Amino acid sequence: MTKILVRLAISLVIAGLLLWWLLSQGFEVVPSIAEIENAVTWWAIPGYAALFSVFHLVRAWRWSYLLRPFADVGPRVMLETAFTGFMAIQMMPLRTGEVARPYLLDRYTGVSKSALFGTIAIERVIDGLMVSLWLTVALLTIPAETSPYVWGLRVLPLVIFVAALALLLAFHRWPAAVSRVLGKVLGVVSRRLADFATGVLERFHRGLGALPDLRRFWAFVAFSALYWGINAGAFYLLARGCGLDLPVAGSVAGMGVLAVGILLPAGPGYFGNFQIAVLAALEMYLPRGGFEGDAPVFIFLLYVLQTGLTILFGLGGAIGLSHRKKTEKSNQPR
Repeated sequence: MTKILVRLAISLVIAGLLLWWLLSQGFEVVPSIAEIENAVTWWAIPGYAALFSVFHLVRAWRWSYLLRPFADVGPRVMLETAFTGFMAIQMMPLRTGEVARPYLLDRYTGVSKSALFGTIAIERVIDGLMVSLWLTVALLTIPAETSPYVWGLRVLPLVIFVAALALLLAFHRWPAAVSRVLGKVLGVVSRRLADFATGVLERFHRGLGALPDLRRFWAFVAFSALYWGINAGAFYLLARGCGLDLPVAGSVAGMGVLAVGILLPAGPGYFGNFQIAVLAALEMYLPRGGFEGDAPVFIFLLYVLQTGLTILFGLGGAIGLSHRKKTEKSNQPR
């Protein structure tokens, strides 16, 4: 309980500092009702909500391709767990909600948590590689002089995730040697960090090793590409509906910068990180930048709709799980 309260306090401090910075820069965090009515086309909000619902469903469903080797988890309990877990990731401080899905599925189906953590590790690496690649390609459409962030966002996320993938593949091939070297290198900085990194590698190794064939893995990759594509399309639709002349590449970059931004330590609901990440993306593609015109309305609606719909789906999943027996063990790992 103490750890949770400490993390919550840290996350609230981070959110408060980011809010202070936004306000000190003159950014309108909460536009007026009149500003929203004047800026938003009637189809923008329902259109975004519909696309969000589709990509949220695709995001949840793709997990099934990684789960099937471990157990015959029914689609309903899988979706309920995924939606509840996504809500936990967004609302719990410092992304501690990442552990929710493995714990929930173990609790209601008896599937091994260690195997489930392996699927989460695979999911995170593939998402990171895909978003980094999309972001790099999108940022090649604008001059590097456009913003001081362009070169860093073109290269750094992709380098990090390619290095992570190389490390994971090396561990898959030579687990003992890589674990030993990584433990020695990171152990110089922190023994806890070394143990954490080694644990992530081991979970990825178990998850990847449990896949019976590559077809399921590539199906997961295909659904991941579809998920991120719909995400970028929803970003574009809402931006246009809010009167922003944002190109398709700008929407892809905005999605990518946002995905990178919310990986950093943040307050509950990604508050602060979310606004600043989208603001940085808009500054690179819009002549007036993100501080003027209808951009604050777009950022506000994007945040409210994403957060609100994630909570709505999550509450539905949590209600469904609450009616299940916690002792159910019908789906044992294979």
